[in-house]
Amino acid sequence: MTVSTVVVLIASLVAFGALARPVAERLRLPVSIILALGGATLGFAALYSLAHPGTLLPIEFASVIADLPIGSSLFLYVFLPTLIFQASLEVDVHRIREDLIPIVLLALVAVVVATFGVGLALWPFAGMPLVACLLLASLIATTDPVAVIGIFKDVGAPDRLTRLVEGESLFNDAAAISLFLLFSVMLTAPGSLGAAGIVADLLVLPLGGALVGFLAAQLAIKLMGLIGEDRVTAVSLSLALPYLAFWVAERVFDVSGVIAVASAGVTLASLAPGRVANGTWRYLCSSWEQLASWASILIFVLASLLVPRLISDIDGYDVLLLAVVFVAALATRALILFTLFPLLNRLGVPSPPIPVKYRLVVVWGGLRGSVTLALALAVTENAVVPRDVAAFVATLATGFTLATLFVQGTTLRPLIQSLGLNRLSGVDRAVRDIALGVTATRVSQLTAEMATRFGHAAQEAASDDAAEGLEPEPAEAAAPAPAPAALPPRERASIALVSLTARERDCVLDHFGQGTVAPPIARRLLADTRRRLDLARHSGAEGYRAAVEQEIDFTVGDRFAVALQRRLGISRPLSVRLCTRFETLIETALVIDELLRFTDTELKPMLGAATAEAAGVALGERKARIERELAAVRLQFPAYVAELERGFIKRSALAMKMQEISRLRGSGMISQEVERDLLASIAERARQARRAPPLDLELDTAVLIDRCDLFAKLAPHHRSELARYLRPFFAGPGMTIITRGDVGADAFFIASGAVEIDTGSAIHRLGRGDIFGEMALLLDMRRQADVRSIAYSTLLRLTVADFQRFLSLDPRLRAEIEATARQRLGANAAEAARQTPAAAGARLDDAEAALPAAGGYSLATSG
Repeated sequence: MTVSTVVVLIASLVAFGALARPVAERLRLPVSIILALGGATLGFAALYSLAHPGTLLPIEFASVIADLPIGSSLFLYVFLPTLIFQASLEVDVHRIREDLIPIVLLALVAVVVATFGVGLALWPFAGMPLVACLLLASLIATTDPVAVIGIFKDVGAPDRLTRLVEGESLFNDAAAISLFLLFSVMLTAPGSLGAAGIVADLLVLPLGGALVGFLAAQLAIKLMGLIGEDRVTAVSLSLALPYLAFWVAERVFDVSGVIAVASAGVTLASLAPGRVANGTWRYLCSSWEQLASWASILIFVLASLLVPRLISDIDGYDVLLLAVVFVAALATRALILFTLFPLLNRLGVPSPPIPVKYRLVVVWGGLRGSVTLALALAVTENAVVPRDVAAFVATLATGFTLATLFVQGTTLRPLIQSLGLNRLSGVDRAVRDIALGVTATRVSQLTAEMATRFGHAAQEAASDDAAEGLEPEPAEAAAPAPAPAALPPRERASIALVSLTARERDCVLDHFGQGTVAPPIARRLLADTRRRLDLARHSGAEGYRAAVEQEIDFTVGDRFAVALQRRLGISRPLSVRLCTRFETLIETALVIDELLRFTDTELKPMLGAATAEAAGVALGERKARIERELAAVRLQFPAYVAELERGFIKRSALAMKMQEISRLRGSGMISQEVERDLLASIAERARQARRAPPLDLELDTAVLIDRCDLFAKLAPHHRSELARYLRPFFAGPGMTIITRGDVGADAFFIASGAVEIDTGSAIHRLGRGDIFGEMALLLDMRRQADVRSIAYSTLLRLTVADFQRFLSLDPRLRAEIEATARQRLGANAAEAARQTPAAAGARLDDAEAALPAAGGYSLATSG
């Protein structure tokens, strides 16, 4: 077979795949089914023509099809990394995080349950070893989301449903392939793996692959940052990334290459925006979308060409076994979704519940595709696998893949429609109807004015409204939408909040397009906006309020960065996370200002003054929360905030300049050459303005000691000695520092910021220069209060052993701390005495007795 023949054949297959899309849309079927049907038909026709020359296909063409060098390596090493990497680039980490538990269960737990469930169900009927049944079950545990996602987009299924299926498919392949490799070794080399080896492989394979992918993506991001706005080089580097990550993981470190590719894609999608120019990143993503489209076409068609070869030995009993596999696969998937998920919700696991309708669609939407066929082909190519086992696996895996495509794939759309998941929610329908009414009114006014201008009757002009899509559909004409004033106040409020949130999303996208907000900030804000939109649609004002209350909460990543600083002294991740947080707050405040104007200009005419005023109040409360948080940041880091705000002003000015230049070019005032020169002159300034200023958390121990008035009385050499013991400790607003009832292990000195102490009967506030936590160390007692930060605070922490050394440095300082402890102890006893006088007196006596033992000091000696 010549190279030119292969090139022509591949070009023909790509052309066939491109034409399959409009055909699939016309037939209202997933394009995967058309590709699979076309490939299988061509494969059968080639085999038939070779057996019966001169019938369906020319013998030369049939020979080319039958002799194509298609092996499992082509799918696993060429096409699979492309598809996984492109899918990873589209992952929105912020949105995936909300459904992380369901996705992990579907991608990992469900794979294990499906593998053992299908394998055990098939074993009594198959007449094959259990390991062979488990091998088959593992390779059919992979899911292919291409057809399902296509149907979701066509019918307008909810975003969360799409997110669940996409998230599952991203990690599902890696889990299934790991089990497949494990059972392959057990089948071909029995006894070579012990229990410890199996567990180690199941842990090392994915974790090692994730680490390889992460490091490879970090290297690629650094290289992309050095090349500027060279789009071609950036795309070339990204093209090399998945293949190198896959090869290094598989061949050098013997870990999961699939996980390495997925990890590299997620890391690149999460960290590259902001470090790579906006235009370069968009170009890279669109290039990968096209590459993945070609890969998807080729992998489906080429895999389908193998179908005749893989099921050549099928008989009637195999059809019975196929039915067992089909039913068992559905049953195990349903078991996870309808038993484990509700159980986790009842146990209080923090995850939004999945509606029953969604679970039905996810059960039926578990289609299989090219990965299953590629793994089945790999089994047939493995000479060590017994031939009867290879035929058994290949036949049932191929039959099961075709069954899911042609049975589940063709009925998934009707299922979604019958469950009503393609219809707008009540709030969205009301928004659409109101928008339609407002638009129709404005169009009628315009047509009346134009008709008068040209001397026609207004009625004649208005009769064309239906042609413009402004009349309701026939099914809706019998029940016209009520006027906004006729809607209940609660429903009007929900409509207003949905409209505001949709407008907020558009504002963020506009700012991103203008270059005034960095891509990572835009992605985070868009994810938050989509979450607010979902909650506002389903829960109205209550859902919107719940989302807003979480807006300034510290995320899991933020708290992890804080833990790194506190426990290991690593402050760089915390600085980066806080930079992102503060920039997000400023952008949110700017967007809220635009939403307030939108409330007056758009919501008020559409929903009435009362509803618009209520929406404005909700926005005002939200803005007040943001401004309070920004005031706390400004108080702790004034220079940083000033620099950050100057950056926003500079980016906005440059964006306006670029818009003006484009406007002048569009009006013909300047030529294309002048436009290019002007844009080039401000491109470097725009790139510099996009860089966020660094945040210095000011956690140098010596500097913090100098700030603390309590240490001013120490001699310089004592302060130097103290610096060896003290550890910087960062706390954000609302973060808990001490919990009542815990064993006292540290004392804290406030270098900057403020904390609030809740004793249960009173609340006290401490600020710069104060100490807290010392009572539990002096009196050898458990914590007597809850302490939380009420500002961005920098503290100095001293362990119990170092606290004793600290007290021995200066007698005057020791006496001052003792007096503070005595004063607080008396205040606590007085507060408690108002409730239980006898218990308070006993507590004070115990404390006075304990204090000398703790450090040799007596409350009585100080008066």
